[in-house]
Amino acid sequence: MAPDTLHRFMFAQAPVRGLLVQLETSWQDVQARHYYPQPVRDLLGQLLAGAALLGSNLKTAGQVIVELRGDGPLRLLVADNRGGTTVRGLARWSEPLQGTDWQGLLGDGRLVITLDARGDGRRYQGIVELAAAGLAQTLEHYFASSDQLPGCIVLAADDARAAGLLLQRLPGNAGPDDAAQWDHIAALAGTTRPQELLHLSPEQLLGRLFGDQDLHLLAAQELRFGCSCSSERVEATLLGLGRAEIESLLAERGSIDVDCEFCNQHYRYDRAAVRRLLENMGTGPLH
Repeated sequence: MAPDTLHRFMFAQAPVRGLLVQLETSWQDVQARHYYPQPVRDLLGQLLAGAALLGSNLKTAGQVIVELRGDGPLRLLVADNRGGTTVRGLARWSEPLQGTDWQGLLGDGRLVITLDARGDGRRYQGIVELAAAGLAQTLEHYFASSDQLPGCIVLAADDARAAGLLLQRLPGNAGPDDAAQWDHIAALAGTTRPQELLHLSPEQLLGRLFGDQDLHLLAAQELRFGCSCSSERVEATLLGLGRAEIESLLAERGSIDVDCEFCNQHYRYDRAAVRRLLENMGTGPLH
């Protein structure tokens, strides 16, 4: 199996489109940045796969951010997809974790999806309540509310891989045969076992699930771990603090240190670096 790929597929005789994502290297890269207990890790892997599915149609500069927010010990999980090709994710939690039940971990929570499809700054945000059955069902509710189209999602993750399967009924088809075909294909997808989703090749998995269908598997799209942090973004953030705050931080600490939570990249600005930054931006010398 080629890791870190997203496959599109179509059904010749049914108004259904499908996406299959399988992540290995990028998922390992996420885990290499932070330690995650197994319940947190598996849910973060599922969220990462979900973000990959949601970002499959993004333009080059587009971004989708998928967040799980709760008042339980697992306070935040976030994953994003940029340009349909790079993914990253992180989680914040506190001990003790209350078992492995998803509602016990998150408590009273919600799913927040922020979408900038073209990268032009026009953002759409959707918020849905957490479904009792887990993340996949919560994402299905999001699709139903945002696209008004039924969807079927299966997600899985372990310490090696993260994967997701998405089926969506296409618009413009409302006949009884179309509805029956959708119900049949969705029922087949529901038989997917986690280990199959994680470890079978796309050809093997789709053949096992939909062997009675005329299915066309399209070319694969590669994905990788990627972080959007940069010195330019950090410097813009520092300048946004204002001169007085920057001087206060320098006086207190002797330097300004910034860490990216997603990739653990460290940015350090001593007095000379901050002086150059302010002078280059035309704000005058630092006292």
